[in-house]
Amino acid sequence: MEIRYNVPKQKVSPEGEAIMESAITIFNQILKMFLMMSVGYLLYRKQTINDDTTARLSNILLMVATPCTIITSFNQTYTPEKFKGLILAFLLSLAVYAANILIARLIYKPEQRVEKFGMVFSNAGFLGIPLVTGLLGIEAVFYLSPFIVCFYLYAWTYGVILMSGDKNSVTIKKIVVNPCIWAMIIGVIIFLLPVKPAQPIMEAVNSLGSMNTPLAMLVLGAYLAKSPLIHMFKNKTAYHVSVVRLVLVPAALLAAFSLIPDSFATIRTVILVSAAAPSAVLAPVFAQMFDRDITLGAEIVSLSTILCLFTLPLVLLIAEMIW
Repeated sequence: MEIRYNVPKQKVSPEGEAIMESAITIFNQILKMFLMMSVGYLLYRKQTINDDTTARLSNILLMVATPCTIITSFNQTYTPEKFKGLILAFLLSLAVYAANILIARLIYKPEQRVEKFGMVFSNAGFLGIPLVTGLLGIEAVFYLSPFIVCFYLYAWTYGVILMSGDKNSVTIKKIVVNPCIWAMIIGVIIFLLPVKPAQPIMEAVNSLGSMNTPLAMLVLGAYLAKSPLIHMFKNKTAYHVSVVRLVLVPAALLAAFSLIPDSFATIRTVILVSAAAPSAVLAPVFAQMFDRDITLGAEIVSLSTILCLFTLPLVLLIAEMIW
Protein backbone atom coordinates (compact mmCIF):
# COMPACT_ATOMS: atom_id res chain seq x y z
CA MET A 1 0.00 0.00 0.00
CA GLU A 2 1.47 3.30 -1.10
CA ILE A 3 1.33 6.08 1.43
CA ARG A 4 1.15 9.60 0.07
CA TYR A 5 1.85 12.71 2.03
CA ASN A 6 0.18 15.92 1.04
CA VAL A 7 2.78 18.58 1.66
CA PRO A 8 1.23 22.04 1.48
CA LYS A 9 2.86 24.30 -1.09
CA GLN A 10 4.50 27.38 0.33
CA LYS A 11 2.97 30.51 -1.01
CA VAL A 12 5.22 33.37 -2.00
CA SER A 13 4.17 36.69 -0.50
CA PRO A 14 3.32 39.61 -2.78
CA GLU A 15 6.46 41.35 -1.48
CA GLY A 16 8.54 38.30 -2.38
CA GLU A 17 7.06 38.17 -5.87
CA ALA A 18 7.78 41.87 -6.36
CA ILE A 19 11.40 41.39 -5.29
CA MET A 20 11.80 38.42 -7.65
CA GLU A 21 10.32 40.37 -10.55
CA SER A 22 12.65 43.28 -9.79
CA ALA A 23 15.61 40.91 -9.63
CA ILE A 24 14.77 39.47 -13.04
CA THR A 25 14.27 42.96 -14.52
CA ILE A 26 17.57 44.20 -13.10
CA PHE A 27 19.45 41.10 -14.29
CA ASN A 28 17.99 41.31 -17.80
CA GLN A 29 18.79 45.02 -18.08
CA ILE A 30 22.37 44.56 -16.87
CA LEU A 31 22.84 41.57 -19.18
CA LYS A 32 21.55 43.53 -22.18
CA MET A 33 23.92 46.40 -21.41
CA PHE A 34 26.83 43.99 -20.91
CA LEU A 35 26.19 42.37 -24.30
CA MET A 36 26.22 45.78 -26.01
CA MET A 37 29.43 46.69 -24.15
CA SER A 38 30.95 43.43 -25.42
CA VAL A 39 30.28 44.55 -28.99
CA GLY A 40 32.15 47.80 -28.33
CA TYR A 41 34.99 45.82 -26.74
CA LEU A 42 35.30 43.51 -29.78
CA LEU A 43 35.04 46.34 -32.28
CA TYR A 44 37.93 48.15 -30.58
CA ARG A 45 40.03 45.00 -30.27
CA LYS A 46 39.45 44.22 -33.97
CA GLN A 47 40.40 47.85 -34.76
CA THR A 48 37.05 48.44 -36.45
CA ILE A 49 36.86 51.50 -34.21
CA ASN A 50 39.79 53.37 -32.69
CA ASP A 51 40.43 56.18 -30.20
CA ASP A 52 39.30 58.80 -32.70
CA THR A 53 36.04 56.92 -33.34
CA THR A 54 35.43 56.54 -29.60
CA ALA A 55 36.05 60.25 -29.03
CA ARG A 56 33.60 61.17 -31.82
CA LEU A 57 30.95 58.80 -30.45
CA SER A 58 31.43 60.35 -27.00
CA ASN A 59 30.89 63.80 -28.50
CA ILE A 60 27.67 62.64 -30.19
CA LEU A 61 26.51 61.31 -26.83
CA LEU A 62 27.34 64.55 -25.04
CA MET A 63 26.12 66.93 -27.75
CA VAL A 64 23.05 65.08 -29.10
CA ALA A 65 21.87 61.79 -27.58
CA THR A 66 21.99 62.59 -23.85
CA PRO A 67 20.48 66.11 -24.20
CA CYS A 68 17.67 64.70 -26.37
CA THR A 69 16.96 62.00 -23.79
CA ILE A 70 16.76 64.66 -21.06
CA ILE A 71 14.42 66.85 -23.13
CA THR A 72 12.19 63.85 -23.95
CA SER A 73 11.84 63.00 -20.25
CA PHE A 74 10.40 66.47 -19.56
CA ASN A 75 7.68 66.13 -22.19
CA GLN A 76 4.95 65.33 -19.67
CA THR A 77 2.03 67.09 -18.04
CA TYR A 78 2.92 69.54 -15.28
CA THR A 79 1.80 68.78 -11.74
CA PRO A 80 2.92 70.48 -8.50
CA GLU A 81 3.96 67.06 -7.13
CA LYS A 82 6.32 66.40 -10.06
CA PHE A 83 7.82 69.88 -9.75
CA LYS A 84 8.44 69.35 -6.02
CA GLY A 85 10.01 66.00 -6.88
CA LEU A 86 12.33 67.69 -9.38
CA ILE A 87 13.48 70.18 -6.73
CA LEU A 88 14.01 67.33 -4.25
CA ALA A 89 16.05 65.39 -6.84
CA PHE A 90 18.26 68.45 -7.41
CA LEU A 91 18.85 68.98 -3.68
CA LEU A 92 19.60 65.29 -3.13
CA SER A 93 22.03 65.33 -6.06
CA LEU A 94 23.88 68.32 -4.62
CA ALA A 95 24.04 66.58 -1.23
CA VAL A 96 25.33 63.29 -2.71
CA TYR A 97 28.23 64.99 -4.50
CA ALA A 98 29.06 67.06 -1.41
CA ALA A 99 29.10 63.87 0.69
CA ASN A 100 31.29 62.11 -1.90
CA ILE A 101 33.81 64.94 -1.75
CA LEU A 102 33.90 64.72 2.05
CA ILE A 103 34.39 60.92 1.95
CA ALA A 104 37.18 61.31 -0.64
CA ARG A 105 39.00 63.81 1.58
CA LEU A 106 38.76 61.47 4.55
CA ILE A 107 39.96 58.37 2.69
CA TYR A 108 42.55 59.62 0.19
CA LYS A 109 45.68 61.71 0.54
CA PRO A 110 45.87 65.17 -1.09
CA GLU A 111 48.18 63.89 -3.84
CA GLN A 112 45.79 61.05 -4.80
CA ARG A 113 43.90 63.25 -7.24
CA VAL A 114 42.88 60.63 -9.81
CA GLU A 115 41.64 58.33 -7.05
CA LYS A 116 39.51 61.11 -5.57
CA PHE A 117 38.04 61.99 -8.96
CA GLY A 118 37.16 58.37 -9.70
CA MET A 119 35.50 58.01 -6.30
CA VAL A 120 33.50 61.28 -6.36
CA PHE A 121 32.13 61.18 -9.91
CA SER A 122 29.90 58.38 -11.16
CA ASN A 123 29.05 57.46 -14.73
CA ALA A 124 25.44 58.59 -14.27
CA GLY A 125 24.98 59.70 -17.87
CA PHE A 126 26.43 56.77 -19.81
CA LEU A 127 25.23 54.02 -17.48
CA GLY A 128 22.58 55.71 -15.36
CA ILE A 129 20.28 56.78 -18.21
CA PRO A 130 20.11 53.33 -19.88
CA LEU A 131 19.54 51.57 -16.55
CA VAL A 132 16.92 54.02 -15.27
CA THR A 133 15.14 53.95 -18.63
CA GLY A 134 15.13 50.14 -18.67
CA LEU A 135 13.94 49.77 -15.07
CA LEU A 136 11.57 52.72 -14.61
CA GLY A 137 10.88 54.11 -18.09
CA ILE A 138 11.93 57.27 -19.91
CA GLU A 139 9.77 59.38 -17.57
CA ALA A 140 12.09 58.57 -14.66
CA VAL A 141 15.00 60.29 -16.47
CA PHE A 142 13.06 63.43 -15.48
CA TYR A 143 14.44 62.93 -11.94
CA LEU A 144 17.87 61.81 -13.19
CA SER A 145 18.46 65.05 -15.11
CA PRO A 146 19.33 67.13 -11.99
CA PHE A 147 21.97 64.54 -11.06
CA ILE A 148 23.57 64.84 -14.49
CA VAL A 149 23.49 68.65 -14.30
CA CYS A 150 25.11 68.53 -10.84
CA PHE A 151 27.72 66.18 -12.27
CA TYR A 152 28.86 68.79 -14.79
CA LEU A 153 28.60 71.64 -12.26
CA TYR A 154 30.88 69.81 -9.82
CA ALA A 155 33.14 68.33 -12.52
CA TRP A 156 33.98 71.69 -14.10
CA THR A 157 34.52 73.37 -10.72
CA TYR A 158 35.71 70.96 -8.01
CA GLY A 159 36.91 68.39 -10.55
CA VAL A 160 39.06 70.89 -12.45
CA ILE A 161 40.53 72.32 -9.24
CA LEU A 162 41.23 68.80 -7.95
CA MET A 163 43.01 67.56 -11.09
CA SER A 164 44.82 70.79 -11.96
CA GLY A 165 45.73 71.85 -8.44
CA ASP A 166 44.91 75.42 -9.44
CA LYS A 167 41.72 77.30 -8.48
CA ASN A 168 42.26 79.69 -11.40
CA SER A 169 41.73 76.82 -13.87
CA VAL A 170 37.95 77.00 -13.44
CA THR A 171 36.12 78.72 -16.30
CA ILE A 172 32.42 79.56 -16.22
CA LYS A 173 32.27 79.07 -20.00
CA LYS A 174 32.75 75.29 -19.67
CA ILE A 175 29.66 75.15 -17.44
CA VAL A 176 27.48 77.59 -19.39
CA VAL A 177 27.99 75.95 -22.80
CA ASN A 178 27.41 72.38 -21.58
CA PRO A 179 24.57 70.91 -23.70
CA CYS A 180 23.16 68.79 -20.84
CA ILE A 181 22.59 71.90 -18.73
CA TRP A 182 20.82 73.63 -21.62
CA ALA A 183 18.81 70.46 -22.24
CA MET A 184 17.47 70.59 -18.69
CA ILE A 185 16.60 74.29 -19.06
CA ILE A 186 14.71 73.56 -22.29
CA GLY A 187 13.13 70.53 -20.65
CA VAL A 188 11.86 72.51 -17.68
CA ILE A 189 10.32 75.08 -20.05
CA ILE A 190 8.57 72.28 -21.97
CA PHE A 191 7.40 70.76 -18.67
CA LEU A 192 5.91 74.08 -17.51
CA LEU A 193 4.21 74.93 -20.83
CA PRO A 194 0.49 74.09 -20.99
CA VAL A 195 0.87 73.38 -24.73
CA LYS A 196 3.68 71.00 -25.65
CA PRO A 197 5.82 71.22 -28.84
CA ALA A 198 4.40 69.71 -32.03
CA GLN A 199 4.45 65.92 -32.23
CA PRO A 200 6.94 65.68 -35.16
CA ILE A 201 9.43 67.80 -33.19
CA MET A 202 9.23 65.66 -30.08
CA GLU A 203 9.32 62.44 -32.10
CA ALA A 204 12.52 63.60 -33.77
CA VAL A 205 14.04 64.50 -30.39
CA ASN A 206 12.94 61.15 -28.97
CA SER A 207 14.48 59.24 -31.91
CA LEU A 208 17.80 61.02 -31.45
CA GLY A 209 17.68 60.32 -27.72
CA SER A 210 17.09 56.62 -28.37
CA MET A 211 20.72 56.43 -29.58
CA ASN A 212 21.89 57.06 -26.01
CA THR A 213 21.92 53.48 -24.72
CA PRO A 214 23.64 51.68 -27.64
CA LEU A 215 26.18 54.47 -28.17
CA ALA A 216 27.00 54.67 -24.46
CA MET A 217 27.52 50.92 -24.24
CA LEU A 218 29.74 50.86 -27.34
CA VAL A 219 31.89 53.65 -25.88
CA LEU A 220 32.16 51.93 -22.50
CA GLY A 221 33.09 48.66 -24.21
CA ALA A 222 35.81 50.46 -26.16
CA TYR A 223 37.17 51.96 -22.93
CA LEU A 224 37.34 48.49 -21.40
CA ALA A 225 39.37 47.33 -24.41
CA LYS A 226 41.97 50.08 -24.01
CA SER A 227 43.56 48.61 -20.88
CA PRO A 228 45.07 45.11 -20.69
CA LEU A 229 42.65 43.12 -18.54
CA ILE A 230 45.43 41.26 -16.70
CA HIS A 231 47.14 44.49 -15.61
CA MET A 232 43.81 46.07 -14.67
CA PHE A 233 42.80 43.14 -12.45
CA LYS A 234 46.14 43.41 -10.62
CA ASN A 235 45.75 47.10 -9.83
CA LYS A 236 45.06 47.31 -6.07
CA THR A 237 44.37 51.05 -6.23
CA ALA A 238 41.67 50.54 -8.85
CA TYR A 239 40.08 47.88 -6.62
CA HIS A 240 40.14 50.23 -3.63
CA VAL A 241 38.45 53.07 -5.52
CA SER A 242 35.92 50.66 -7.02
CA VAL A 243 34.96 49.25 -3.61
CA VAL A 244 34.45 52.73 -2.17
CA ARG A 245 32.48 53.89 -5.22
CA LEU A 246 30.36 50.75 -5.68
CA VAL A 247 29.92 49.53 -2.09
CA LEU A 248 30.60 52.21 0.52
CA VAL A 249 28.74 55.06 -1.20
CA PRO A 250 25.60 53.01 -2.03
CA ALA A 251 25.56 51.54 1.50
CA ALA A 252 25.56 55.03 3.00
CA LEU A 253 22.76 56.11 0.64
CA LEU A 254 20.68 53.01 1.41
CA ALA A 255 20.74 54.04 5.08
CA ALA A 256 20.25 57.77 4.53
CA PHE A 257 17.49 57.44 1.91
CA SER A 258 15.47 55.25 4.25
CA LEU A 259 14.39 58.53 5.83
CA ILE A 260 12.77 59.68 2.56
CA PRO A 261 8.99 59.01 2.44
CA ASP A 262 7.68 56.27 0.16
CA SER A 263 5.83 58.91 -1.86
CA PHE A 264 9.23 59.81 -3.33
CA ALA A 265 10.25 56.18 -3.98
CA THR A 266 11.02 56.74 -7.67
CA ILE A 267 13.28 59.70 -6.89
CA ARG A 268 15.36 57.90 -4.28
CA THR A 269 15.74 54.88 -6.57
CA VAL A 270 16.88 57.07 -9.48
CA ILE A 271 19.44 58.91 -7.33
CA LEU A 272 20.64 55.61 -5.86
CA VAL A 273 21.19 54.13 -9.35
CA SER A 274 23.07 57.27 -10.39
CA ALA A 275 25.26 57.34 -7.30
CA ALA A 276 25.97 53.59 -7.38
CA ALA A 277 27.19 53.69 -10.99
CA PRO A 278 30.90 53.09 -11.79
CA SER A 279 33.50 55.84 -12.07
CA ALA A 280 32.94 58.51 -14.69
CA VAL A 281 34.64 58.27 -18.08
CA LEU A 282 35.90 61.82 -17.44
CA ALA A 283 38.53 60.38 -15.05
CA PRO A 284 41.08 59.45 -17.75
CA VAL A 285 40.00 62.44 -19.88
CA PHE A 286 40.77 64.91 -17.08
CA ALA A 287 43.92 62.95 -16.18
CA GLN A 288 45.19 63.46 -19.72
CA MET A 289 44.09 67.10 -19.74
CA PHE A 290 45.98 67.97 -16.55
CA ASP A 291 48.97 65.63 -16.95
CA ARG A 292 47.97 63.06 -14.34
CA ASP A 293 48.08 59.24 -14.43
CA ILE A 294 45.96 58.40 -17.50
CA THR A 295 46.44 54.65 -17.14
CA LEU A 296 45.21 54.69 -13.54
CA GLY A 297 42.16 56.74 -14.53
CA ALA A 298 41.30 54.36 -17.38
CA GLU A 299 41.77 51.26 -15.22
CA ILE A 300 39.58 52.67 -12.43
CA VAL A 301 36.81 53.32 -14.98
CA SER A 302 37.20 49.92 -16.62
CA LEU A 303 37.40 47.86 -13.42
CA SER A 304 34.52 49.68 -11.68
CA THR A 305 32.40 49.21 -14.83
CA ILE A 306 33.00 45.45 -14.81
CA LEU A 307 32.42 45.12 -11.06
CA CYS A 308 29.22 47.15 -11.18
CA LEU A 309 27.64 44.34 -13.20
CA PHE A 310 27.62 42.44 -9.88
CA THR A 311 27.30 45.23 -7.29
CA LEU A 312 24.55 47.32 -8.89
CA PRO A 313 21.93 44.53 -9.07
CA LEU A 314 22.73 43.64 -5.44
CA VAL A 315 22.35 47.27 -4.32
CA LEU A 316 18.99 47.58 -6.08
CA LEU A 317 17.75 44.30 -4.62
CA ILE A 318 18.71 45.40 -1.10
CA ALA A 319 16.90 48.69 -1.73
CA GLU A 320 13.83 46.76 -2.85
CA MET A 321 13.87 44.75 0.38
CA ILE A 322 14.52 47.47 2.95
CA TRP A 323 12.66 50.45 1.51
